[in-house]
Formats: sequence, structure tokens, C-alpha cells
Amino acid sequence: MPKKKAKDRQGVGEKTEGTVSRRTVLKTGAVAGAVAVVAPNIITSTVQAQQSVPIPLAQCNANPDLIPHTPFKDELPIPFPAIDHPLSPQPQEVANTPAEADRDNHQRWAQFTPAHITTELEARPGLHTFHSDFGPSYIWGFNGRYPGPTVLGRYGQSNIVRFRNSLPPNGDNTFGVPEITIHLHNGHHGSESDGFAGDFFPSGRYKDHLYPNVYAGIEAFPNQNPGGNGVGDAREKMGTFWYHDHRQEETLPNNVMGLNGMYIVYDRTDPGHEHPSAGSLQLPGIYGVTDIPIILTEKRFCALDAQGRNEMVNAAGGDKWVVNGKIQPRFTVRNRKYRFRILSTGPTTAQWDLRLRHGTTGAVETMTCIATDANFLEHPVPVDDSPANAGNTNAITGNVINTPGAIRVNVAERYDVIIDFGKYTPGTQLYLTDVRSQRVNVGNVFPGLPSTFNIGNVLMRFDVIQREPSFPADTPPIPQTLCTYPPICEPDTTFTWRFDRDPIGTVPRRFLINGRDFDVDVPQHCIIKNTCEEWFIDNNTGQLPSGPTNWAHPVHIHFEEFRILKRFANIGGVLTEVPVPPLTAGRKDVIKVEAGEAALIRMQFRDYLGDYLIHCHNMGHEDAFMMVHWVIVPDAAAKALCDAEIAKANAEYEAKMRGEEV
Repeated sequence: MPKKKAKDRQGVGEKTEGTVSRRTVLKTGAVAGAVAVVAPNIITSTVQAQQSVPIPLAQCNANPDLIPHTPFKDELPIPFPAIDHPLSPQPQEVANTPAEADRDNHQRWAQFTPAHITTELEARPGLHTFHSDFGPSYIWGFNGRYPGPTVLGRYGQSNIVRFRNSLPPNGDNTFGVPEITIHLHNGHHGSESDGFAGDFFPSGRYKDHLYPNVYAGIEAFPNQNPGGNGVGDAREKMGTFWYHDHRQEETLPNNVMGLNGMYIVYDRTDPGHEHPSAGSLQLPGIYGVTDIPIILTEKRFCALDAQGRNEMVNAAGGDKWVVNGKIQPRFTVRNRKYRFRILSTGPTTAQWDLRLRHGTTGAVETMTCIATDANFLEHPVPVDDSPANAGNTNAITGNVINTPGAIRVNVAERYDVIIDFGKYTPGTQLYLTDVRSQRVNVGNVFPGLPSTFNIGNVLMRFDVIQREPSFPADTPPIPQTLCTYPPICEPDTTFTWRFDRDPIGTVPRRFLINGRDFDVDVPQHCIIKNTCEEWFIDNNTGQLPSGPTNWAHPVHIHFEEFRILKRFANIGGVLTEVPVPPLTAGRKDVIKVEAGEAALIRMQFRDYLGDYLIHCHNMGHEDAFMMVHWVIVPDAAAKALCDAEIAKANAEYEAKMRGEEV
């Protein structure tokens, strides 16, 4: 079994309250100011979350009964931006113990401080209403909200985020665990700020994360970028991140409870406004107005209880689809272009095959993908089911298209898409759909939909209206070149990560990587800083032709982005190379490998040292030990010591598995 770190479990630090007001949102800049003026549906209320929240009467477990809801009754909410405010005590390079949880010293502290923005995100209970037909539900959220506040940053301007744990330490009739460690997926920063799964800390403590908001390649490109964008290789630009709890063995329950949110970083190409400034691509870009997060999950609910609440079922999966914290909402759009930053927070096996459907004809309409996993594509990719664009879908198993015209979003993936509502007359309704079905009412009845889909397939509705003169004018056509990627690095070495399971009959039957489960103290691979490696991601292909396990794995690699060179699939019992779809040919940090599939990727390791993770982002799998860590070391001598440590630990582990004393 994995070891649990003993540190950070004793002692209670001073508890402070994050300060949030509508006035101080202006400190986050012009983007948030525009949001406050133009976007009335943005989540602004904090009163309910700041009050004492009664705990659930009992733990809500599996509920087989249908709780009906009225589709499109609620407007899509927009998570409010995090607020820039001073932190007390002031952040330090060394941990502010005992109030701050133990951590390694911040790397590059002198280079990236004082921080331009400081904010606090406090994990605490709150009440959230997922649908206006329902009573409120007890959640854990950052600042008591679900989803958490969106952190808005800018390249060249560092952020320090204080993650404070104010969760109930003695239990609250939920399956959440009040110990947290927060990962910014997939930031380029020190390992001490990466939310390593074993570095969780208890209620009453906090931890400061230094996010420099820099491009990868700090050392190779120290003064590369004009226009105030800071250091690093601008070709490594990323935009759409998300933060979430990553506590070992408890990532799933704590994320189901609500501990996640979005983090967006702007630069001169994507500045957070739509003016024709130097270098800007002039994409839809006003947060909460024309640049909209779409945060997806699924939940189940128990019947209304004596407190007048519909509590969340304490389990993965669900029969209700939730977008930005609302079940089947509507969103009013003007007849112009919008950008949607789509994120799946999982937590487990669900994959969303998203299509935009016309409300009258049922036709699959065009969504133009501009970014995958926070990285611009070099060229926009239109996705629909027309002959010209049918091959652009990533809803593929092996070499077979499963859902024509769809963008498949797996757990933790992000896809930025632009929808041009200017093509539609005011009064048009469009629907974002999946091939699966949620439970809406008895028989999933909803009059007026075309025959090509039913109300159970719908995540949300878009209602097109005429743009008012006061609303921002449309942006120019999407540029045909969005960025230029850096060259794919030449590998210094190769390595294989094998994702598999214990043999049938093993109790417990664990999910494993290279035959090992998570050990906080021992890495499974050592990498010299400033090298390039080629990795083979193998989902149990070694069992061919007798057949693989049936599990697919969305594999996430922390810290650096990779490029997919080749894909392989089990076709007729033979591992066969298959094409890399356009939507996965760009820079990525999550790769879905179906059962018996594999991929060849390449990536660099720059700028920082320390422990980082590779794991299946099916949170049930990573909690069942399908996670290991690798370490970046400074030189060959350090690598030799690291390799020796791994060899010794693996020999001891194998001896224990044979029942031998070590």
C-alpha cells in the first residue's frame, strides 16, 4: 500500500477569511471590470458560503429514483474572477510555519517576486443550488463556491495563490477527506507548487503556491519576448488551465465535493480584450462576456430532505449533467462570435462527444477548435459532420470514427472552441449535445426538438438574440495561423510507461504503472534537467493477441507539454499504427489511450527541479494507485544516485510481493 506522509497532520494555523467584494474585482484588470458591467449572470454572491453551513443530515448514497428537472430554466452562470488582495502574513521563500504547511523552498523566488497578484482560495463548505427545481446541496468549494473562482493571470506577471484549508476536520456526513493538496493543471512552475499528491495538509493550515506565469524555456530564452510578456519561449504559450485537489487516494471524492476551478493566463496574442492591440489575434476575449468557461461534470442527487436540501450522492458518475454548476442551463448569445473554454472535471470514465446541433433541423453545426489542453493549435480546426470536416473529429477508437462531427473531451482535457452565432438569425436555438443521455423526466419528454436527438442528450441550450449597440461588436474572422510551434526536440533517451492491472483474482486488484503503485518517497524515473525524452505510453498492449484489459486511461503528465508522434491500436489482434487526429496533433498534457492502445510522445524537461507525477486522470484509477512520480535532477551524478535508489526500492518491493522479508 502507498505510504502516507506524516508531515502537516499536526498543528492548527491561524484561520483567516478571504476578502471578496464587487468593488475590489476591478483590481483584476479591465477584463474583470467589463465582466462586472456586462455579464449579469456571473456568480457574485458570497453571503451563503460565508455563513455557517449545516452539515448534511446523513451521507447521501446511491439514489435509483428519478428526480425530474425543467430543462433550460436556469441561465448559465459564470464563475467570478479571483480577487487580488494582500496576504497576511506575507508569503515567504521559506514556509511560514506553523501556520503554513511544510513545503520545500520556492524555486526562483528572487526572480519572480514580489508577485504582481496575490489571492487566497479557501477550501470551505458552502451551499449550492444545481437547479432551481432543487433544494440547495452541501458542497466543498473554494471560497465556498462551485465552481471555484477563476484566476486570471498574465504572462510576465507572477501570481501567488494561498490555498487555505478550512474544511470541517471532524467529518460532516460526506465522503470527502479534509486534507488537500492543489494542482494547477498544467502549470510550468516549481514542484513545491505543483500539488504533489503526497503533500496534503490538514484543516487549519494553508500553503502558498508561486505561479510565475512564464513560458517554458526560462533559461534558454531569458529576454526573448517584447511587450511585457516576461521570459521563456513564447511559442510555448498556454492559456486555459484548471486547479483541483490532488490528495492521494482521495482525489475523486474531494473533486466530487467541488474542489476545482479554472485558471486563465493571457499574453499579447490573447490579451483578454478584443481591441486591435499589437500582436493580438483579436479572438473573442472578454471573460464572462464573449470568452466563457464551460466546466462539465455529472452528478446524482438524493430526494429532498428535512432540511429542504437535495444532497449530492457521494459517488462518482451521475444521471444529471452539470455545466458551470447548473443542470441543463440556457445561455443567451448575441449574433456574433464567442469563445468557449471547455473543461471536463470528470471525475471518472465519462467522455463527452460534444456536437452543436441546430434546434430546428437537428443538423450538426460547426465548432472551430483553436486550442487543446491550453495550447493554441497552429491552425484552427473546424469540426462538424460535413465531408470537408468529417476527418477532424477526435471521437475515434483505433481508426474508427465513433461520433461524426464531435469533439471528444476526456477527463482533464480542455478544448477552446469558437462558435460564430452571427450565422444565425435572432430567435434561433442551438444545443450542445452528447451521444449519451441524462435523466430529465419520465420518458425524457420535451416537445419541439428535432428527431435527431432527444432532451436527454442535451447539456445546454444557446438562445441567439440581436446584438445591442452597447454589446461589444464582433471580432474579425479567425486567423488561419494562430501560432508557430517550437521544433520537436531530439531525444536523449527513451522510456516506457505501462498502464495495467494486477492479475484477476488479486485482492485488492490495483491499477498500476510499470507494475508499481504510488510511493511518495521513491520515484520511478529520473531525468536530467534540460534533456529531451521519448516516452512510449502503453495501455496493456503486452497482452495482445489474447486481449487487453477493458479500461481506457486518460494519461496526464505534469509540468511539461508533449507532442504525440504516433498512435497504435489493437486491430484484429495486431498492434497497428493509426493516424494522429488533427485535434490531438498539437501540444498536449493529457492523452487518452484506449484498451490495448499505445502512443509515442516526446517532451523536454526544463527550468525546474523536483518531483512531478504521471497518472491516469480517471480519478477512480489514480486513487486506486495508478499514479507514480518522476524526478528532474540537476546532472548525471544526481541521476546515478536516483537510479540506484529506484533499483534498491524496486528490489525490496518485489521481494515483499513474493512474501519475503526485506
